[in-house]
Amino acid sequence: MKKNILFLHIPKTAGSSIQTAFLDAEKKNNNLKYFKRGAAGLNDQFSLSYFKDVNLNNNNNILSGHFVFSEACKNFELFSMVRNTVDLFISNLYFFYLEKYKRFNWNAENIEKIKKNLSFDLDLSKNDFSFISTLIQNNFVNSNIITKTLAGVPFEKYYLVTEDYKLEEEDYFRAIENLKYFTNIGNTGSVENFLKIILNYLPVNSLDFKSVHIFKKDKNFVENIRAKLGDKIKEYNYYDTKILEEIRNKFNN
Repeated sequence: MKKNILFLHIPKTAGSSIQTAFLDAEKKNNNLKYFKRGAAGLNDQFSLSYFKDVNLNNNNNILSGHFVFSEACKNFELFSMVRNTVDLFISNLYFFYLEKYKRFNWNAENIEKIKKNLSFDLDLSKNDFSFISTLIQNNFVNSNIITKTLAGVPFEKYYLVTEDYKLEEEDYFRAIENLKYFTNIGNTGSVENFLKIILNYLPVNSLDFKSVHIFKKDKNFVENIRAKLGDKIKEYNYYDTKILEEIRNKFNN
């Protein structure tokens, strides 16, 4: 039976590892096609306009990308992946600052505007603790990106922003309501279990994947951030902290 799968990829939630499984599935079955699309710098609402060349009536198709929920998602076997609030924050912040801004000058416009208000740098040193705290205090970091994804609220992908969009309670309740349209939402702590569930919807007998770590951080340094700023990060991402519990209960992850 033909299935069309859609994977909404929240940044820094093992998406590169999951992509290796999708590519492996495509290699194993000629009637399965994998497509990855999106808007530059933006987690936009999912739309088939990004996949105009894909015939959903042919083959089995996996569509993926940095998208947030939309009405069009309801026509797919819908999947996503989430991550612990604090780890998600740390991974996004450092990946997009050190790997994308420092190396490739991505998101330079936002970051230069922030630096006019706040003289900061992030270099994986103890100085970062006060910088991170001040960034949060001034709403220069994207908050609640899990809830925004589920509620269908587009957001800038590169994490550091000049003004964070603050969710209202009605956004949170819309995200909760939209959970019913998801076949499964996995957790980065158990990628293998998530892929076993997806396998039930694919015309292949097995999925091989590679664990991809694009950007590695010192574990002790990350532990120090958790200890010193964990509560502040959770509070800044109040709705994500709440919705992760709902996701855990609904999808047993």
